[in-house]
Amino acid sequence: MSDRGPVTFRATPSGLVAERRTGSVTALLDRSARALDDDVCWLAPSAGEADGAAVRDGRFAGLGLGYEFRPVLFRAAEYRRYYEDAGVRGLWYALHDLWADLPRDLDAGGAGSGPLGDGAALRAYQQVNRGVAAAAATYCRPGTVVCFHDYQFATAPAFLRSLRPAQTVGLFVHAAFAGPSSLAELAGAARGLLLRGMLGADVLGFQCGRWAESFLRFAGEAGHEVDAAAGTVRHAGGRTLVRRYPAPPDQEYLSGVVGTAEAERWSDAFRRLREGAGGGARLLVRVDRLDPAKNVLRGFEAFARLLGERPELRHSVRFVCCLTPSRPAVPEYAWYAARVREAVAAIQRDHPGVLTVYWDEDRVRAMAALREYDVLLVNSVHDGMNLVAQEGVLVNRREGAVVLSARTGSAERLGVGAVVLDDPRDVRETVVALGQALAMPPAERAARAHRMREPLLTTSPESWLRAQLADLAEVRDRRS
Repeated sequence: MSDRGPVTFRATPSGLVAERRTGSVTALLDRSARALDDDVCWLAPSAGEADGAAVRDGRFAGLGLGYEFRPVLFRAAEYRRYYEDAGVRGLWYALHDLWADLPRDLDAGGAGSGPLGDGAALRAYQQVNRGVAAAAATYCRPGTVVCFHDYQFATAPAFLRSLRPAQTVGLFVHAAFAGPSSLAELAGAARGLLLRGMLGADVLGFQCGRWAESFLRFAGEAGHEVDAAAGTVRHAGGRTLVRRYPAPPDQEYLSGVVGTAEAERWSDAFRRLREGAGGGARLLVRVDRLDPAKNVLRGFEAFARLLGERPELRHSVRFVCCLTPSRPAVPEYAWYAARVREAVAAIQRDHPGVLTVYWDEDRVRAMAALREYDVLLVNSVHDGMNLVAQEGVLVNRREGAVVLSARTGSAERLGVGAVVLDDPRDVRETVVALGQALAMPPAERAARAHRMREPLLTTSPESWLRAQLADLAEVRDRRS
């Protein structure tokens, strides 16, 4: 189960048309599910009228996905409160510790809609989690294991446990888990529901050890018996194993994208941009969603300060940013995007020709930019994994340097070679790191790139999911 399924339907004058969904989590699960030998049923909530019509017409059968997919239907208003008000404006902000980065007085849906202080938002979140859990229960057979994916379903494991006490249940959190101090900003009822819901899982997975340890502290401070060394939490419902399953980049997909003629055309454009700045010029790149967790604004502030302190870089550095719009209906996101655009306009006004920004989603263009960077900037405030950093290391052909936030899951793998930002909110630290990366000698860059690339070569999406299912199967077999 995930919040988004692999397919949605769109109404056209000629009838309903199936469309594949995009997104990093969706793509990861799709590739993993197709590789499994067992029967797989993927469930996801939907509020789309076209999806409802497609369900009634039986259109979700025989899609040729390599597995079964079924949407779980909800009303549009209920889904919005579950996803935007409770999920994004409550849990997402708490899990990524964004309270200090965003204004508190923005409100799109009536007084008190966030953070999870609005009873209607919390009820909608619970209603969707309950509904998805109930749908999952109807598909359970002896030996079935159920795995919920991401923070949108944090309370679903407990709902499924109440329906099927002996069911083997997993929850994998793709997001960060910033820890107890950030979660303290949530209403007490929401914190309690979150913890009880997550502990309904037999196996609770995170992207890296940092987030798993944060959850163990959260559970311990709530009074549960925690064994940090063993990664276990004992509670009234039994025992929950807390594990790390680092999500890998899809190397097969990356090879297909960067091998296209369109990718080569974009690579040529980025090479010309670098060469136009003169011999020895370097290309600085970032590829991100316009999400406050990605810390794009402070990245631009650091770049502007770097240019102010070192004017000579205006003639030898070109900065290319591929920024994808994200959640524009959420007021804090709209506020943040406006501030980012203001920062970009100021740099382009003060330093013409130095900064190029693309404001739409184009996966091929983004991959071409990653292939051509001399320095890649990833300065997330908190990030569950950040696959862009790993994808960049794999596709880059210039032995590029990576400036990487320590608060990304990818830092566990790439920290051996990256220029690591201990505090991504510290603009001064980012200025220094960018200067170090841009000045790095070729031999050092090559050595660091090799150290970052090596641990990525033996991973795959299917092995990532199989590791989760193997741990769940062990719990199931031990219970039977």
